[in-house]
Amino acid sequence: MNELVNINDIDLKINKKDFFKNFSLTFYKGVNAFICGTSASGKTLLLKAIARKIKFSGEIICNGVVALLFDKYYFSSSLVEDELRYVFLSSEQKAFVNSFFDKKMLKSNPNDLSFYNKKILLLCTFLYQNPQMVFIDNLYSFISTSDIEKFDEYFNKNKITVILISNNIEEALNYDYMIVMDKGIIALEGKTEQVLKEEKLLKRLGIGLPFYVDLSIQLQYYNLIDKVCLNKEELVDKLWN
Repeated sequence: MNELVNINDIDLKINKKDFFKNFSLTFYKGVNAFICGTSASGKTLLLKAIARKIKFSGEIICNGVVALLFDKYYFSSSLVEDELRYVFLSSEQKAFVNSFFDKKMLKSNPNDLSFYNKKILLLCTFLYQNPQMVFIDNLYSFISTSDIEKFDEYFNKNKITVILISNNIEEALNYDYMIVMDKGIIALEGKTEQVLKEEKLLKRLGIGLPFYVDLSIQLQYYNLIDKVCLNKEELVDKLWN
């Protein structure tokens, strides 16, 4: 697999105290990953290091174009279309933007948008970069399922690898790989289904389980099913069989 982002032995201090110490992590092209962890686990801090927004020692190598989308309103333009670099977008990209913003909204000030549309705007700012990988910091938590599906369809169609940072554990089920962070370390890492089986450790870290995963684990204790189910359809199928 192609390594798109390689984090090698980084050290980072917060208020003169070590936070990341010899921290290493690799993100691969084509492997969509879900990162979770409680508050102050280091999720957003890791993205800031990748974006070079904070100082660290060690090495972070990006082998391609990587977009980082933060949940902060730092609009530098007075028009939505300028914030999106609309004039430089391809016809496909413009059509995608137009599915969210009409002509009037494109000519408006980003700061005058509704809370919801500000989140959509932040998500759309990756387009002009034509990235191979996109890191999304918590933005999916604020938009509708149908709009999430629109973004995911675009990512899939254009072969853009997605790294989602979120505390909504239900979203983990849409990702191949899962990384659980805790106080600047990786507490768990691996294929999502395997990580979710670590029920006791996840709960000790303050992280719940997706509803149907949790329910299927409880049913396993009573020997009613013999595997962890990721969704309602799998669980119903197992129970009837």
